Amino acid sequence: MSPHAEAERGSGGLAVPQARAAAGVVIDGGTKIAARDVSVFYGDKQALFDVSIDIPDRSVTALIGPSGCGKTTFLRCINRMNDTIEGARVSGVIEIEGKDIYQKSVDPVVLRARVGMVFQKPNPFPKSIYENVAYGPRIHGLARSKSDMDVIVESALKRAGLWEEVKDRLTAAGTGLSGGQQQRLVIARAVAVNPDVILMDEPCSALDPIATAKIEELIDELRENFCIVIVTHSMAQAARVSQRTAFFHMGSLVETGPTEEIFTNPRDNRTQDYITGRFG
Repeated sequence: MSPHAEAERGSGGLAVPQARAAAGVVIDGGTKIAARDVSVFYGDKQALFDVSIDIPDRSVTALIGPSGCGKTTFLRCINRMNDTIEGARVSGVIEIEGKDIYQKSVDPVVLRARVGMVFQKPNPFPKSIYENVAYGPRIHGLARSKSDMDVIVESALKRAGLWEEVKDRLTAAGTGLSGGQQQRLVIARAVAVNPDVILMDEPCSALDPIATAKIEELIDELRENFCIVIVTHSMAQAARVSQRTAFFHMGSLVETGPTEEIFTNPRDNRTQDYITGRFG
């Protein structure tokens, strides 16, 4: 494992918080996701190398790095989406609230309800706005009646900042919304099942600046209740929305820390070169 991904260890073998933490160490506490020595293989090709990182709850952690560096691959490990790729293999440990999500007893379908995913391109179902949001709660049995479901749908749309725009047309097709509205609908769909974690893979890359600003404002509001991990190619976006940033390069985690520190005083020259535009 890279020396940049190692934490100092106390006598009990646990990571010791430091004023200036090594990569992968949370200095704030409240860890939601703990990854240790995570590697990913696609057939004979290794895409991720011994990634160790702690991701805190109720905050936004941004994963940055050049294309093909492994950040999306790591993101997909957190809800086991790599399981769906033939020949993919994941080693190491990822825990959410102390439970290893790769144990055989963990149902990936149930896990993906706890770990919502928002993709690069909005992907509403070919259903009404109401049914897009109700889909998850319905298959997971979260509503006992129509009135219960109405409350869940309204609450989710409000949390996604979309209720006032769509409350009079809930039976209209979700695919008929604008791109920014579709992305907020997808976020509403994710929060409707009360997940523990929300993963976002470049959620604003297909949106215009006004829609992007709304999504970023929404992310800032959601972090009060959720652990959010976002992949972004925008240094400005990472600086605006995240509290912690992790820099990936060539399949390895180079360093992670408070976003302001990563952008103003990185420890590794590769991080400095990337955020200043010398490569990437």
